Amino acid sequence: MSSENQLLGHIYQTAEMGREGIRSVLKYAREPKLVDALNSQYDEYGRLQNAAGSLLQARGEAPRGLSPVAKASSEVMSTVKAMADHSPANIAEMMIQGSTMGVTKSLRTIRTCDVKDEGVRRLADKLLKTEQANIEEMKRFL
Repeated sequence: MSSENQLLGHIYQTAEMGREGIRSVLKYAREPKLVDALNSQYDEYGRLQNAAGSLLQARGEAPRGLSPVAKASSEVMSTVKAMADHSPANIAEMMIQGSTMGVTKSLRTIRTCDVKDEGVRRLADKLLKTEQANIEEMKRFL
């Protein structure tokens, strides 16, 4: 697998994990502004995931989603944390933690991949900016 395809796969899975995390806490969110913010982030992750998937397919590779184990683990952790405390501050904190992990893993992946394709580089940068914007947006609810 080329470095570009590896990075695109990372973007695809990171966006999918963001959507899974939001989906698992959204049912506990009661604050309308928080619900709107989460829905907006969910849609943006969908756009990133679709873009990465399209680029992978154009390169002859099928996008690989998260494993069922990773999805289940995320769902269980999020549900337990949100059920215990479904305040806007707790949900925002959970989302900040997830986005921070996304930034960390993305930076590590970007630095290890030798990416020459500007379209792939721009999409990776867009993922980082999205994660950072999501963190800033969630800080309002702490």
